[in-house]
Amino acid sequence: MSGAGSEVGRTQASAWSTFLEELDWWIEEHGEACVPQAATSRVIDGVPYPLGQRVKNQRIRYRQGTLGGSRIHELESRAGWSWSGYAARSSKIWERHVSALREYVSENGSLDGLEGINPLLSRWLRTQRDAALTSSQRRELGRIPGALEQRKVRLEEFITAMRGWIAAEPGRCAGDVRFSTVFRIGRQMIPIGRRVAYWRSRYAAGQLDDAAAAAIASLPGWEWTQPSERHAPAAADR
Repeated sequence: MSGAGSEVGRTQASAWSTFLEELDWWIEEHGEACVPQAATSRVIDGVPYPLGQRVKNQRIRYRQGTLGGSRIHELESRAGWSWSGYAARSSKIWERHVSALREYVSENGSLDGLEGINPLLSRWLRTQRDAALTSSQRRELGRIPGALEQRKVRLEEFITAMRGWIAAEPGRCAGDVRFSTVFRIGRQMIPIGRRVAYWRSRYAAGQLDDAAAAAIASLPGWEWTQPSERHAPAAADR
């Protein structure tokens, strides 16, 4: 291969590597390789990378038979990759994610802890809350407890439930809540023990803004790490 040919080959390999890195970044952020055509990813060389257009180009090459076998394999190994594009949120991929959410709630009683156990599914769910869903899709997600709740609402509910539990348990504080502790608000049972673990994990991962962290820290006896068991289990745990 001539010097010029070698340089072209290196440039193409570098471009492909960059494309895969940005596609993997997108999957990490959104849970799957469902990239809108107009979407961009991170800034590269001073400009947002046109990931959606690059995805479209690979599909065109695939249909033309000019995309190499190794590259086809690399793309097909990515979560949610499709050669035919994506029908707006009515695809089998969307249904698969909803089914996974139902299964998680069935096994765990709520969506609490989802981000720690299945971060890709958690990120996908967050994007759906702000997406232009059809009415039937919104109803379908609405049947899953907590699926359409924005984090601010969940935080407010958690703080209200925690203060209610502390008021109902004289002599106890936030540090006495155990993982199995629940508190009733109206007809709803709030698993405050699970949510204590959830908010601690988000804080440890640096995923809480200052306002949310301050609101939680204002709870009497709150600690960001699991305190030692200094007291007997709360009544709700026995």
